[in-house]
Amino acid sequence: MADDGMLLNFELPSDAFASTKSFKGGNWKDRLTAKKSYQYGKKKAQERAATGRGSIPNFQEVRNQDEELIHPDSRPAKRPRTGNPGEVKTAHRSSSGNARPAGGAPQHGTSNASKNGVISSLFTYSPSTSKVEANAPAPPADDKEDVQPSNAPLSDELANFTSLGLSAPLASHLLRKLDIKAPTAIQRKAIEQLCSTHADAFIQAETGSGKTLAYLLPIVQRLMQLSKQMKAAGNDLNRESGLFAIVLSPTRELSKQISAVLESLLACCHWIVSGTVIGGEKKKSEKARLRKGLNILVATPGRLADHIDNTEVLDVSTVRWLVLDEGDRLMELGFEKDIQKIIGVLNLRRRKTLDASLSDLPERRCTVLCSATLKEGVEQLKHTTLKDASSIAVETDGTNGSQTEQKETTFSAPAQLRQSYVLVPPKQRLVTLVATLRQSFKRKGSVAKCVVFMSCADSVDFHFDLLTQESFGASKSVNEEIHEEASRTKPAKLTHSNKIAQGNSISEARTQGPATAFSSTQNPVQLFRLHGSLQQSTRTSTLLAFTKCTDASVLVCTDVASRGLDLPNIDLVIEYDPPFSKDDHLHRVGRTARAGREGRAMIFLAPGCEEGYVDVLKNSGPRQITRHDADEMLKKGFSPSAGVVREGDWQQAATDWQLDVERWALEHPKHLEQARRAFQSHVRAYATHVAAERSIFDMGQLHLGHLAKAFALRDKPGSIRVPGQRPGKDEGRKTNDARKASAARSSGATKRGRQDDDAEDPSANDEREARKRMHMKMKAMGGASEFNLG
Repeated sequence: MADDGMLLNFELPSDAFASTKSFKGGNWKDRLTAKKSYQYGKKKAQERAATGRGSIPNFQEVRNQDEELIHPDSRPAKRPRTGNPGEVKTAHRSSSGNARPAGGAPQHGTSNASKNGVISSLFTYSPSTSKVEANAPAPPADDKEDVQPSNAPLSDELANFTSLGLSAPLASHLLRKLDIKAPTAIQRKAIEQLCSTHADAFIQAETGSGKTLAYLLPIVQRLMQLSKQMKAAGNDLNRESGLFAIVLSPTRELSKQISAVLESLLACCHWIVSGTVIGGEKKKSEKARLRKGLNILVATPGRLADHIDNTEVLDVSTVRWLVLDEGDRLMELGFEKDIQKIIGVLNLRRRKTLDASLSDLPERRCTVLCSATLKEGVEQLKHTTLKDASSIAVETDGTNGSQTEQKETTFSAPAQLRQSYVLVPPKQRLVTLVATLRQSFKRKGSVAKCVVFMSCADSVDFHFDLLTQESFGASKSVNEEIHEEASRTKPAKLTHSNKIAQGNSISEARTQGPATAFSSTQNPVQLFRLHGSLQQSTRTSTLLAFTKCTDASVLVCTDVASRGLDLPNIDLVIEYDPPFSKDDHLHRVGRTARAGREGRAMIFLAPGCEEGYVDVLKNSGPRQITRHDADEMLKKGFSPSAGVVREGDWQQAATDWQLDVERWALEHPKHLEQARRAFQSHVRAYATHVAAERSIFDMGQLHLGHLAKAFALRDKPGSIRVPGQRPGKDEGRKTNDARKASAARSSGATKRGRQDDDAEDPSANDEREARKRMHMKMKAMGGASEFNLG
């Protein structure tokens, strides 16, 4: 049997066993077996000659599985159905010459010992929508009604920055250097209050409304005033004056973005120094940065709590501003204990009597909590960290787009965001995604950048590797042109990790490549991937490359990029996998339609119970939600762009592309393992939706067999078992330099480099001595050492 399931049949003449034959050689068992086989074949040949039937089966029943196309209007009659619907099983001939359906036992995904599994049709037995929903008139695809952006900068002349309490140099810097001409609604309220009072505050506003500047500008303004007062008293504010403000954020990416915004603000007052402590780099480097001195520190809670315990040079006694950004995410990630510890240390070490040079510093610490939502965890954090806090929030009136003070705490998507959903059967998810991206990037300039959200890192890796392979079904010349154009516009930079990180999965550093699955020579598209399992340096460089990419580009990522990141020029957000909660959906779609710009968001839903999620989307306050069907997207993406277009050509093209993907996975074991891991992780992630939405995303109604096809799998779901961790998950965490340093420490060759660490960690010497004694003992016993296992 061929790899793709083709049955090879050889017709033998009916008198092939007519002559007598004697068997010689071998032992008596072999001769007896050969004789019985000969007699059996002779008998069957005589039966076939008597009935007049040949040995070649009917090819209307036994067809090449990869070329079988079954359309809803041409379904074969009386086709045996065993196992799950939608599976095409090949008929096989028994020893008596009668055809029988394969898979007599109702086993899902079996195909007569075929190692390639089952090839199911792409357009049959897919669940459809209800008649009421299907017959309902679809809303217009594009709403021409003018909608006032809800998070745009205010345009009235009275709401400029100087009237809010900012100094003229800082306001001029915002206008001339940063091209920020007017504040948003939340910035106006927050800056005005935080510059005039020193009370705690809770800031809440929709995504993309500029909360980062809302709390950074008052801190910079206060420090500029302090610097002016110290200079009048004969002292200068510099990096050695002390640490005055700390900003805590849940992720490293958000911390780096906050630090970048802060650096751009401090360009007008260079004597104020900021820095980050976020992990992902050597602790010694962070200690050196703290030793030199910082005035504003951006950190993640876990890393800052670690430095408070182990770094003596970190002096927090002068801290007078503490900002907790993305408070809901801080609680979700389990930073509650770290935050309580940090606040306790700040309260304990705060000095009431300061030096004469810092006499103008306020005695009371101002704590600012920022959160887009007001959940139970945020309420708890609010009561723990804030004291007599004032709420700063704005709401959007959907009737006229005016911004007024908020009476009740709400959170919704921007008013100018256009949302839509696509009803896609599980087996058509992959081809529909490709068709959507093809249609979006068909014309150059129509979409600049797109973000595709998936539920897990394994799924991101699989789809990235799939979409950057040579175009399935395209000619070699087209593929070469796409690769040449991509290399000409964006030359690849090979780092050390690029060269060495070639494991059983994707290279750790290969996070960018030409999107050959939906690119064209007229509009080449770059594809990026991002998830939390990547090395921190790789995540940072990937975000930077995607941000600075001037060509059309797509970022395939997990929810690590859904919070707080201000990615410029995002025109389209696709939620390929449904979010785990309504709040996650609002943060995802918030990557587009920022600061008053237009944006589109699309979510993939399966027909059936998942259609109930449309009501959840409507509760977020969009102006309209447009409905699309998978057939509509497939026709647009797979219909021929030139020549005569015939009915059903798009189905043929989509099926051919899907079968090419399945062959590609079968031919490469590492890609097959990627697909299985992605499917397994996706199913596990599907079961983790919040309890309120678990009836919508019901595991009991999820068709695993059809879903496996969307991952290019022909295996039955019950047989997909991928043990162990994902290849490359820990890859890159310990670079060659770190391994060399570890080996050098074990041999005692880096005594000079350990002096600082020894001074701060007295137990380090004892630990190294114990490790050295264990190493010598294992060497004397002839066993394997900790550096030479296996």
